[in-house]
Amino acid sequence: MFDLKILVTAALPYANGPLHLGHIRSTYLPADIYSRYQRLAGNECLYICATDEHGTPIVVGAEKAGKKPKEFTDEYHLKDKKEFTALGFQFDIFHRTTSEENRKLTQHFFARLKEGGHIYTKEVEQPFCEKCSRFLPDRFIVGTCPHCKSERQYSDYCDSCSNTIGSGQLVNPQCITCGSVPSYRKSQHYFFKLASFSDKLRAYLTGNRFLQREVVNYVVNWIDGGLQDWDISRDLSWGVPIPGEPDKVFYVWFDAPIGYISSTMALRPDWEDFWKGDSTIVHFIGKDIIYHHFLFWPAMLMGVGEDFRAPDKMAVRGYLNLEHRKFSKSRGWFVSLEDYLKEFPADYLRYYQTAFTPHNVQDADFIWKDFQSKINNELVASIGNFVHRTLVLTEKLNGNTVPAPNDLDSEDRRLLGEITSSKEKIASLIAEFQLKEGQEEILRLCGEFNRFLSLREPWKEKDKAKVLRTLYVSLRFVSSLSILLEPYLPFTAGKLQKMLSVPREKVAWKNADAELVAPGAPLPKPVPLFEKISDEKIKAQEGRLQKNDPALTKP
Repeated sequence: MFDLKILVTAALPYANGPLHLGHIRSTYLPADIYSRYQRLAGNECLYICATDEHGTPIVVGAEKAGKKPKEFTDEYHLKDKKEFTALGFQFDIFHRTTSEENRKLTQHFFARLKEGGHIYTKEVEQPFCEKCSRFLPDRFIVGTCPHCKSERQYSDYCDSCSNTIGSGQLVNPQCITCGSVPSYRKSQHYFFKLASFSDKLRAYLTGNRFLQREVVNYVVNWIDGGLQDWDISRDLSWGVPIPGEPDKVFYVWFDAPIGYISSTMALRPDWEDFWKGDSTIVHFIGKDIIYHHFLFWPAMLMGVGEDFRAPDKMAVRGYLNLEHRKFSKSRGWFVSLEDYLKEFPADYLRYYQTAFTPHNVQDADFIWKDFQSKINNELVASIGNFVHRTLVLTEKLNGNTVPAPNDLDSEDRRLLGEITSSKEKIASLIAEFQLKEGQEEILRLCGEFNRFLSLREPWKEKDKAKVLRTLYVSLRFVSSLSILLEPYLPFTAGKLQKMLSVPREKVAWKNADAELVAPGAPLPKPVPLFEKISDEKIKAQEGRLQKNDPALTKP
């Protein structure tokens, strides 16, 4: 019997290009750590994700690649799934917004909102490219942001200031395909009455103690400034069709969040228990999509009714830069997941990115030399070193067998008590999304046990009973690591469980301080958990960036 029902979603990756290191930090890794912990804690936790496959960027990308949109998204859906699996992300389903479930549910949401008086139509002037003979929605047009004056911004959203851009507001617009200055033609569009939900949204945001205050204050300022109704239709052929409108589809941000629900429907016949019942709904997102998740999505759920609930918790994190600069595929300032995974273990990336990702919206930097330092000086020198020392000493001093100690002394008992205290502290930190601090607690505890082993010096000790106690206590912590590390470093935890022959049925958070390996049990020949990263490998990565874009020099 499960203790709690928890639904975790990660923002849907857009299926129009390769994933890079920056995609992982804010969303998929934190959500995976959180979900893995919840399962270990005995809760029924579903981790839901899907590729986001509609919208103008897909059409633009497909055209550039000389492919049909479906063929284009098929390729990236499979690629994303493969790379996420290689990083250990344990999705219960990795679905698609082009699914039949999502089409039907999106049209159902539209019908319900329309019945409730939350949808209306009006004529708007839309940019039209005479040369390409088509309307230019969203990503088919670029220009200057009316808010911050940044250039080369798309017509719906500014990457520089994170403001949405209303229809016709873009300054100096140009067709992204041919560069022509568009003309304007009238087109009838569907609008969602977002402004009418202002009071309900303010109450939802300010009354929810699980939402980050910095984000809530930011969003409430938008509400106070006056929300604009939301254009939810596009003059486009690729997308979820609007019933009765042969040349229009829903705006991608209308159907994308519905993909959270439709993916759950595809996974479980009891999906309503998670979306309407006594469960906790948790969204993990990056700060670039705050507006959509804190305003659009809750308002849609409120408007549809049918017992759908707005998210209970949302964890928001900032961007990741690369060597002090924004990721830029066009300029070669870019490290794809595919390229990373060819060179380094998945757990190294999981450890490093968690190490500089607190629970806030501050941006961070991926620095190759810092990556090397963190892995070599913390993961290898502390965690890996303790495990290997303990196993090698057990091989030499007790025939590679788990000792059966006599009565433990006060220091032994204190250290075993430290495991219990840390287990409880880490659980509390992860539950509050303080994932970085939870990993730091594991590292701190490793420091304690490394000092214990060094002070005891069992390789010099003449008292055999004391040697056995020292090895026993040390092995207890090694077995604890096989559980404590599982949310963070699942491949490493799996290796430890195999090394110690920990039965899978015992791998539960409540057992992290238990005797998982019985005295007298044989152990395999020790092998190192990790390898140091060489200077040569780091220089090669730095050199690849500079080679791709020689004009870019480090500050």
